[in-house]
Amino acid sequence: MRNCWGSVRLHRDAYGVPLVEGTSEPAAYFGLGHAQAQDDLHGLLRQYLLVRGEFGDAARDANQRRWQVLEEARRGFDSLPEDLRACYEAFVAGIGAWMDEHPEDVPAWAPPLEPALPIGVNRTVTLYWIITDAVEALRASGVTPAGVTSELEGGLVPPGSNAWVIQPWRTATGETILVSDPHLPFGGTFAMYEAVVRAGDLHYSGFGFLGAMLPPLAHNRTCAWGLTTGGPRVSDAYRIAVDGDVYLYDGEIRKVLGHDGHEYVIHNGVIAPVLARDDDAIYVVCTPYMGLAGETERQFMAMLRARDVAELRAAFDACAFPPQNVLAGDSSGDCFYLRAGRVPGRPARDGGVLDGNTSATAWLGIRPAADLVQISNPASGYLQNCNTAPDTVTPDPALAADRWHPDVFHDEPGRTTSRGRRGVELLSRAFSVDVAEVTAWAVEDLWPDTALWQAKLLNAASGEPGRIHGWPDGHRRLLHRLLAFDGHASPESADAMAWLSWRAQISSDDLLDAVERAAQAVPRGTYGEEHQLLPGVPGRAGALDLDVPLRATYYAQGMAVAGGPCLRIVALGEHGMRSWSVSMPGQAELYSRGEVKPTTFDPS
Repeated sequence: MRNCWGSVRLHRDAYGVPLVEGTSEPAAYFGLGHAQAQDDLHGLLRQYLLVRGEFGDAARDANQRRWQVLEEARRGFDSLPEDLRACYEAFVAGIGAWMDEHPEDVPAWAPPLEPALPIGVNRTVTLYWIITDAVEALRASGVTPAGVTSELEGGLVPPGSNAWVIQPWRTATGETILVSDPHLPFGGTFAMYEAVVRAGDLHYSGFGFLGAMLPPLAHNRTCAWGLTTGGPRVSDAYRIAVDGDVYLYDGEIRKVLGHDGHEYVIHNGVIAPVLARDDDAIYVVCTPYMGLAGETERQFMAMLRARDVAELRAAFDACAFPPQNVLAGDSSGDCFYLRAGRVPGRPARDGGVLDGNTSATAWLGIRPAADLVQISNPASGYLQNCNTAPDTVTPDPALAADRWHPDVFHDEPGRTTSRGRRGVELLSRAFSVDVAEVTAWAVEDLWPDTALWQAKLLNAASGEPGRIHGWPDGHRRLLHRLLAFDGHASPESADAMAWLSWRAQISSDDLLDAVERAAQAVPRGTYGEEHQLLPGVPGRAGALDLDVPLRATYYAQGMAVAGGPCLRIVALGEHGMRSWSVSMPGQAELYSRGEVKPTTFDPS
């Protein structure tokens, strides 16, 4: 397939994943755009409607315009170096070429294409992380922001994720093994797209968001990384006393500005949208990521080019990546953890709503990446983060909360999750682990707290033998099943449904009372019959309150709506790279069986 940037070959593996080879980088991205359009043109174009604030959902469109997503993307594109701009131009040209070749598939509502749109997709998706601290501060103070504030607001669950790195001395093959398993809604704005891109020295496999050009989650032949939600404090909320559309700042008169029907001010040197207003004040949110959309894309590209973790870590010096826990490893055995983010220097530690009429609360520049919580090559030989506090990543005093500024640590010391506890349990005991074992852990459907609940239930039953003696046979059979349950929310398990039924009846400390109520209507089906990934595809690994399997999946009315859309496992060593993945919803059958597929990194 020729284009004005060169030629491109598009291969597909047995699962339809595109492998794009270009004679130049723009030529390769032309092919990637063509492949995305071929695979899901309507989904891609809906992403672009949302970027433009024309999706058709009034609240969501208003929020896109409030945050000037399209304008930010355009400014970001204009700030890019010429060679990278050419890649974005080629990417949307590839989309346009497929549309020209298949006019019958182009909807009447298709928006005009422009090279800023892929940048706008990444900005839309990451908006939640770059403003959530300030939005939470407003709500905690009793201020309700107008409409929605991000695409993740009001979702079934907040974003989660698992990521592990195991150093070579702990693996049976002497390889570095990385697991990356982000947890997000399935489809829609967060639809993930897997591809392998190769052009000259640029060669990577990654998962990006549909409609975006560059993936935040990827690996190349010698370096890999994973991300989990969590990061430093990167946004602030301000109350600004106003008189109509004017206000005083250190005694100087300033105006509230307007754009596309929404108000904003310039505060801390950035555009700060007004999220709420009362009779005498406006409430604005400031994030240093405003005006940074182009720099974020440049950092993505620098990460994809990194040949080892030293170069990857250097890419984060730009402090343009959204706030995330980053875990990375390379083929030499080195690894690092970084709590990435763009953190303002602040005159005081105050997480509430700040006074915006004075420079006394103004930012004092941006903290350098050296100030962020980080560690390299820990003595333990492993790193893990499953949305847990930084000091749980690995047992090392260098990560203790008192060694870091509160704004960069930004968590409760020692805070963990059921997935975090399970991850540490597995990794700390691994001294000669292989990829097969790590894969089994990564796809595990065990409710980690099962044994704790069973111990409580056994203690209750042992304390009231007379009560149990008087129960009907059905009650005792259920108690026996609960105590014998293996804890796995696997598709074929009927006991998992009995466990769910019992847990749903617990409303007090009387666990036996819950058994009595659950015994009145014990479910007859299996977990996979009652929970489905897609119609007809048995589900597994559903979250149970805060007891969440490592392979977390979230269901609504029996259908999967969120979980791990793009699990990756990468093994890196002196003899090369091997990798595996599974995605949702496209590979739901593999997901259901707890399997992964090999990544075809080099076209045959």
